[in-house]
Amino acid sequence: MDHKTYGDWPLPSGAWYVDDEGAWSMQRSADGQNVSPLVSHADIGKLMLARRLPAAADAPVRQFPPEFSFDPVSGAALQVPPDTSITPPWVPPYGAYPVSDVPPAGPAGLRQASVPLKLADQRVREEHAQADASLPMPPPGEYEFFSAQFGTSAPALLALDPRKAVLHAWLPASKRWLALDPDYGSLLAESDLAHGAWRAELVPEFNSVLVLPTSHGLACIRPDVPSLTYVVEHVGGAPCIASPVWFQNRLWAPLRDDDGRIRFVNLDAAQKPGSDVLLDGMLDLGTVSAPVAYNRMAVWPCANGQLRLQLQPDGNVAASFTPWPDGLVPHFEFGSPYVSRDGGLWQLCFERSRGTYVYVKLGAQAERADALAPRLCSGSFNYRFAAKLKTAPWEEPEHGDDGGKNQAVMPLLESSVGNSVFGVKFATSAGLSSVLRSNERLAAQLVQDDELRETVFHTFAVSEPWRVRLFVHEGMLWAYHPLLSRIDGWALQA
Repeated sequence: MDHKTYGDWPLPSGAWYVDDEGAWSMQRSADGQNVSPLVSHADIGKLMLARRLPAAADAPVRQFPPEFSFDPVSGAALQVPPDTSITPPWVPPYGAYPVSDVPPAGPAGLRQASVPLKLADQRVREEHAQADASLPMPPPGEYEFFSAQFGTSAPALLALDPRKAVLHAWLPASKRWLALDPDYGSLLAESDLAHGAWRAELVPEFNSVLVLPTSHGLACIRPDVPSLTYVVEHVGGAPCIASPVWFQNRLWAPLRDDDGRIRFVNLDAAQKPGSDVLLDGMLDLGTVSAPVAYNRMAVWPCANGQLRLQLQPDGNVAASFTPWPDGLVPHFEFGSPYVSRDGGLWQLCFERSRGTYVYVKLGAQAERADALAPRLCSGSFNYRFAAKLKTAPWEEPEHGDDGGKNQAVMPLLESSVGNSVFGVKFATSAGLSSVLRSNERLAAQLVQDDELRETVFHTFAVSEPWRVRLFVHEGMLWAYHPLLSRIDGWALQA
C-alpha cells in the first residue's frame, strides 16, 4: 500500500486510521476523544455518514471518512449514503428553534414546532394500524429527546432524564441505548423542575451544546456520541428555579441564591456569561411554569404571579415580579398561554370570587377576558372539547357543536405549516379539570388535525396520556410515554 495513505488521518469529522490492508476506522472524535469500543464499526458508519465502495452482496462493507469522494488508493468513486441531508435539530419538549442570531418570527416557549410536520400517507392512516417503526425504551426514567449533530455528521438521537441527570445515545446499527459518561471534570447536575415547567435550548454545531436547567445552575453540556462522553459546565452556582429561554439574543434563566433572592443569569450563543440581573425582595413564586418570550418581554408564569424580564429603552434588561390580581389562580395544566393575533400572550386563570375562568394578558397591563369554559391550548390554536379553533379562547362559536363534549383534545404540537396540530384525544366524562388531575388509566388516540381533516393514527392506554412527548428524528414523528413499552414512529412527508 502507498506509504502516504497508511496511518493516521486527522480530518474535520475526527481522526481516522487506515491499516496496511486499506481498511479505514475512526479512532478519535472531532473533540479528540477515543471512539468508544461499545460503538460498532456499523454505528460509526451511520453516525458519520461514512462513504463506501460498491461491493458484492457477500463482501464486507468498506467504509471511508465522510470527507472522501474517492478511494485514495484506487481512485474509485465512493457511494454517498442515501440520507445525507442534514435535518433541523429537534429541541425538547416542543421542537423549539435552536439558538440563532436570527430572531424567530413568533413567540418562544409555546407548543410550536420549528419544523413542518405532516404525516406521510395521511389518507390511509388508521387508528389501530401498526406504527411505521419502533424503538426500544431507554432504561426506566422520564425522558426528553434531542436530535442534532453531537460530534456526528448525521443527527444523533439523545435521551435525557433531567431528574436523574443521565444521558443516553441511540446507536442506530446496534439498535440499543448506551449511557454517556462525563469525560473529565464535573458531572451533570439533576433538575427537580416539574414536567410541565421543563424546557431546554440547543446551540447547533458539529458538537452541539445543550443548555439545561439544573440544581447547580444553567448547565452547558456538549455530548460526544462517538466516544459516549460529555463535557459539562454549570453557570450560576445556584439552583435554577425555572427553565431557560432565548430572549434578546441571550439565554436567560432565574436562579435562587442561598439567601433566597432571585438572580437571572444569561449567556450568549457562545455560552459566555453576561452580567447577572438581580430581583429585589424575597419572593414566594409558588409553582413555576415554562417561560414564554416575545418581542421585548420574557415571562415565567408562576402560581403567585409573573416573573418577568423586560427590555428597557436604554437597551438594558430589568427584572420584576407582579402578583396576580386578588383571587386569581393560574391553571397551567391546560397547555400553553394563548397568543393573540396582535402578539399578546394570555394565561388561563380561575377567578375564585366569581367562580369563573378568565384569560389574563401577560405583561404589565392587567387586561382580562372572561371565558365560559377553559380551553386546551398550544399557542395559536385552542380546543373547545374536541373542536380545533383559531379564534380567541374566550370567544364562543356562534354555532357551538357540543356533540363532542365527552371527548377533548390536548394539543401537543403545532406545525409551522398547514395549520396542523398533533394532539391526544381522550374521554372527558367527569369534566375536563378533574380528568387532567386524575391518575386513572385512560384510552387515548394520537391525532393530526389540519385544515382538511382530523386523522387518528394511533391508539394507546396509560394514565395521563397527555404527558406523551412527541419528537422528530430521521424524518419520523416519534411518540414516547414513560408508561409505554416502546417508542412508536410514523413517517413524515419529506
